[in-house]
Amino acid sequence: MNERIRVLQRQPKRISITLSYHVHEALLTRSEEEGRSVSNLCAFLLEDALRDPQRSLTPQPSGSAHAPGNSLQPPAHAAARLKTRAF
Repeated sequence: MNERIRVLQRQPKRISITLSYHVHEALLTRSEEEGRSVSNLCAFLLEDALRDPQRSLTPQPSGSAHAPGNSLQPPAHAAARLKTRAF
C-alpha cells in the first residue's frame, strides 16, 4: 500500500497562472513554431529554468546583450497572424 501512495504522489500536477497579454502572445507564437501545446511549452520552459540553480530568473533590462528570441514581445510577423486567428 505504501508503494501505491508513493506512485500517486509522483503524478503530474496541474496549476493555474495569470499571464500578461504579451507573455501569452509570445508563448502562443513559440508553441506554434515548435509544434507543441502552450501547456507543454510552459512545462518545458519551467523545468529547463529550474534545472540550473545558478541561472538568473530576473528579466534582462532593455538594450542589454541577451540571446535573440528571449524577448517576451512576440515577433512582428506574429502580429499579422493574430489578425487572422479565430478566437
